This record gives sequence, structure tokens and C-alpha cells, in this order.
Amino acid sequence: MRLLSILFLVSFYSHSNSYYEEISCPAFDESTAIQLEPEKSYFKDDVRHRATVEKVTGEQLLDFHKQFVMHERPIQLSLNKELANQLRVKVVYRMRYYREKYRSAKNHITTHDIVAPVVFETQYGLLAGDSRGEFGGELVFIDKGGEVQILQDMNVEDIYKFSFGYVITEGLGHMMSNNGAIYLVHFVQGKPEIEKLHGLIGAPKSSLKLLSGDLLINTDHGSQLLKRNGALIRVRCVDS
Repeated sequence: MRLLSILFLVSFYSHSNSYYEEISCPAFDESTAIQLEPEKSYFKDDVRHRATVEKVTGEQLLDFHKQFVMHERPIQLSLNKELANQLRVKVVYRMRYYREKYRSAKNHITTHDIVAPVVFETQYGLLAGDSRGEFGGELVFIDKGGEVQILQDMNVEDIYKFSFGYVITEGLGHMMSNNGAIYLVHFVQGKPEIEKLHGLIGAPKSSLKLLSGDLLINTDHGSQLLKRNGALIRVRCVDS
């Protein structure tokens, strides 16, 4: 009986991939991605960390916190248009925030300029995202007036447009953790709303829109396909 159980488990795991739909999985190509979604732009920043730190007095710190209402997240958000023009990119957003300690020194305000690696232009404004690995990341929305809003803390991998909204692939593989998810952004009276659409089997290492309109997402644990109707399935990549 024990031998039969072992044989069943071996057979199950050896044939588990046969239950996945087999598809041809092309490699990501930026020019093809832009052709399929011309509203999107990519940028790879050669500078790892664009941040400055300034020591502030107690009075300056009080003035900084006065601009926020109760329970509002104390991050000052704006656009750095000068740096964006210099780098010839669509979006550089700036975050200013207080840190109690920085390298053992107290009372510092950090100014962090984020050159968004991926930007998607919508009819209401721009969706932009960044991933700084274990140091965080976020999805932001910039409206037509230039106001910046953090929609969600996440490690953004890419942004795509579907008939039912804008799909964001995100996740982080770090040390013993490897998690990913798909989020959906849609607009209600011009205002963005975000919700989690699916969990992924791991952090996305790459993703790309196929000519069929489906979205291929590759992780360390295998590949998944987000269908045009929003369904998520497992797939097995085969040679073209």
C-alpha cells in the first residue's frame, strides 16, 4: 500500500506540468511592447539612488508636519520637472519625508527623486511605478494638474491596459520570500481606484503582452497567463 502511494505521488508530480496549457513564450522586447501599447514608456536609470538628506531644526520639523492633516501620511509629493526635462523622461516624482534617525544623526528630512521606470498615459493622467527591491516601491498617479498621489506601496514590475482597466504586475523576491500579485486600477469620475485582482505564484521576473492580447507573466516558479477576460491560468512555455 505504501509503495502504491509513493508511485502515485511520483506519477502526479512528474505529470503535473501536462495539465498546464502549452504556449510559445517570446522574450520581452521593449520596442514590441511600445508598438502594442504606445501610451507606455520605459526608462532605465543609471543612477541607483537620487536622494539628498538635510538636517532640520525643531522649528523646521514642526513646519514640515503642519502641512499634513490628522492621519495623513507625512510624505510631501511633487514633480521634478527640471530633472525630467534633463533626462528627457515623462515622469520624475519627488518624495520628501522625515526620518528620526539617519546614520545615527537625528532629525533629518530626505528628498528622494524617483525616475519612474514605467509610465502609462491614461485619459485622466499618468500611472507611474517603481521598484527599489527590498527598499520598497510604489504605484503613483499624476493628474492633469500635476498633483501626485500614491495609490499603493508595491514593487511595480510593469503596467498594462485591458478592456476592464489598467493591470499592474508587482512583487518581490528577497531572501526566503518570493511573492507577487496583480492589481487593477480603474477610474470612477476621473479618480483612480485600486484593488487586488489576483495573487501570483511568485514575484514577476518579466511580463509581456502577447499579440493575442493576453498577458504572460514569468516567475521563478513558472509562468501564468492573464487572459483578456481577466482569468488567470497556469501555462507551460514551449519552444517557438
